[in-house]
Amino acid sequence: MSVLDLTGRVGLVTGATGDIGAAIVQIFAEHGADVVIQYAQRKERADHLADRVRQLGRATLTVQADLARPSDVESLVAEIIGVFGKIDILVNSAGARRKPGEHRYILDVTEADWDRELGSHLKAAFLCCRSCVPHMIHQKYGRIINVSSVVARSGLCGASVHYPSAKAGLLGFTKALAQQLAAQGITVNAVAPGIIDSERIRWRTPEQLSDQIAKIPVGRLGNVNEVAAAILFLASAAAGYITGATLDVNGGLYMA
Repeated sequence: MSVLDLTGRVGLVTGATGDIGAAIVQIFAEHGADVVIQYAQRKERADHLADRVRQLGRATLTVQADLARPSDVESLVAEIIGVFGKIDILVNSAGARRKPGEHRYILDVTEADWDRELGSHLKAAFLCCRSCVPHMIHQKYGRIINVSSVVARSGLCGASVHYPSAKAGLLGFTKALAQQLAAQGITVNAVAPGIIDSERIRWRTPEQLSDQIAKIPVGRLGNVNEVAAAILFLASAAAGYITGATLDVNGGLYMA
């Protein structure tokens, strides 16, 4: 049996209808996990993704929830426990969907903008962890993976101040939570993708993409399957001695 095998595990992927989230769901199911698909608005995409999971012979559940609302998160986790009886893996990959090219100078960022960004990334991860952790402690096993970003480390030019702040907050949260939960058999890690070929960047012109690719040492964009593979590793038995770490998947764009 492969050390990446997830047979018998139940995983929750938040923001599952995004390109990266969908790739995580797919790779988890391919490696034997039953997968819960959380979505905010795109029900058709969630249903299509669930069909793919079932075709791979795995059980699935789709749940609509606003992850910035504690009651929604509590209901989500209660439904998972009711259906599967446990939760082994939590991937916090949800985040606000911004308009294409929406990068704002600090003087143009409103308080509502700030609250929305931190709520959809950092608060959502906190609420999901707070609801899932008691079940993981009970079973003395858990894998939590928070999806951050290269901008959390580098503050790359072109990124609004609120988005890197939220993603950097996830890195601090990851380390603190890893310290608290290690003795309970629960690992907590982060993945920080670089510039990934996904819906989030497709608004860019060919010239803008070329300029960005020129800054990446490996000379190309990343793809969603590479991010998903890193998350699979951290969710697997292979990463049992890794906690509080951030795995950079950025082609060398930023080297910690």
